[in-house]
Amino acid sequence: MPLIKAFADEGEDLELIWLAGFAEHPEKGWQVRAITRGIESDRVVVHPLPIGLLSVLPLGQCYSNGDPASLRLHGEIVELLIPNVAHGKEDASACIPPDLFPIKGHERKVQRLLRYQVGGVEVLVPTIELIRCLFVHNKTMANALMRTSGIMDLCRPEIPGIYADLHLQFTDKMPVSVLKPAFVAEFAWTAVHPEGRRSWDSVAALSNGQRHVSFRPPPLENSHWTVRWMREKSTALVLEILHLTGKRHSCDVLRYSHPSMRKAVSFRPKGLMQDHELGSGEPPPVREIRDYVVDDRATGSRIDTHQSVLPVLTKTSSFDRVIEITKVAEAAAQEPAWSPDDDGEGPRSGQGRPTPETVIRRRVRVTASVGEEDAGATLPPIEFHLLEPADPNYLGELEPLIGALHLMAEMLPAVRIAMSLCALKSGRAVSVIGHRRRPCLITVLWPPSCPPLVLMDIDHSGGFSLSSLALRYICPLPFRRMEEQIKTLLDGMVDNHGRWDTDLADNFAGVCECIRLPRVLRNREQMDQKAYWKIWAMRLIERLGLEGLSRASP
Repeated sequence: MPLIKAFADEGEDLELIWLAGFAEHPEKGWQVRAITRGIESDRVVVHPLPIGLLSVLPLGQCYSNGDPASLRLHGEIVELLIPNVAHGKEDASACIPPDLFPIKGHERKVQRLLRYQVGGVEVLVPTIELIRCLFVHNKTMANALMRTSGIMDLCRPEIPGIYADLHLQFTDKMPVSVLKPAFVAEFAWTAVHPEGRRSWDSVAALSNGQRHVSFRPPPLENSHWTVRWMREKSTALVLEILHLTGKRHSCDVLRYSHPSMRKAVSFRPKGLMQDHELGSGEPPPVREIRDYVVDDRATGSRIDTHQSVLPVLTKTSSFDRVIEITKVAEAAAQEPAWSPDDDGEGPRSGQGRPTPETVIRRRVRVTASVGEEDAGATLPPIEFHLLEPADPNYLGELEPLIGALHLMAEMLPAVRIAMSLCALKSGRAVSVIGHRRRPCLITVLWPPSCPPLVLMDIDHSGGFSLSSLALRYICPLPFRRMEEQIKTLLDGMVDNHGRWDTDLADNFAGVCECIRLPRVLRNREQMDQKAYWKIWAMRLIERLGLEGLSRASP
């Protein structure tokens, strides 16, 4: 995730509490008004940010020195069934009960919400959040959102409809580096499916010239959502939509192409020198590991269809069925073969591909832009990859634990609980499950008049086995210190091949106690049974030392 300079300049850790609509700047283009709260000072500030950041701005996200944090201060993860997304009733955000989410300032009261009734609970969904989930999958889609017919600049126009065979021909305006099957399927639904296209077009049509953001939600039936929400009695406010189903493909076969896609031509010229024939006197190459800083003052970014893409675990989306999605590449012109009789050294096999042991890695900070491409801009662009491959079992084996934590919340009414999901650091086998990244659930519990507790658990899908880890803090710590410790432990676990690094845990001995929970009732055969969740919740309360705060079990 990139560091956001405007947030870093505040000089304290922040929580994103609201998105107060879009506004068009005469030089910087479309912006989103992000409202943050200082975690220590409680100071509220409005930040006009490039709309290109919209895809990575979920409500409740915390930032430490401008960096997105793994921890959340508010919100529990729950699953919902929405009978029809189009049937949400629009209302102003001023209707949110003050006990649930106090709204101060006029700019936060004019935004729009959609009301849904789910199981006796009135669910309030910020309109911007639903738009973010449905359409804004990266910077490029965010920049096209408020431009009339902006989506047609990214791909050769197709008449909205349902096709047997659909070929999307992307233009140079679409970075080729974002063209993965999951995104291409979402783009086809947005640009070509009549329901998706009608809903996308309504965002600019209904929001241009308004202080609030509005649109016509698509008629997705029996849509299953995984969300983070805040609930007070019979009313809940959705902060972030993590997973959504109900979309239908716009075709049976989907093909896509891009001007920069070319078939690789493989040939072995006679006389090509091998790696072992090369001299070893040259110094080892240097590989830069880039930490990106988004400059919100930039008016645009350089043109680069192969721009860097940062992977971000934020959401997934499932369609009604699986279809064939194929990349179409044109054949590249073959270069003439080289032989030793030619002038010069010619190509050498393996050049530019040094082994990891011979590479010097250097971390550098790079200022970049998420603005629209401009030939006169100087900052490099960056993109985001948010979509994971569709998986109906999105939460994996974390789902039963989340159910047990909800029961814990009912048994411990005096304890505030917040949940968040994060992805493990890449680079090891433990970091992935099949084709998707392995998620980690981080839960923070605040007992009254006591320092917080943190519970970390990794998805055990694929036969992976690792104990849960609890951090019992001896005294209150600044948010930044807690975030640093959790990140250190998670990264250390990945580097330690999927085992908690006890040496790292010992470094925190004066601040918190690290408690491994190796066998807290993890019976895979009973994980789908609600009665088992209840026993699991009671055992966790006991192991975390919270029995004195527990009321009669639900």
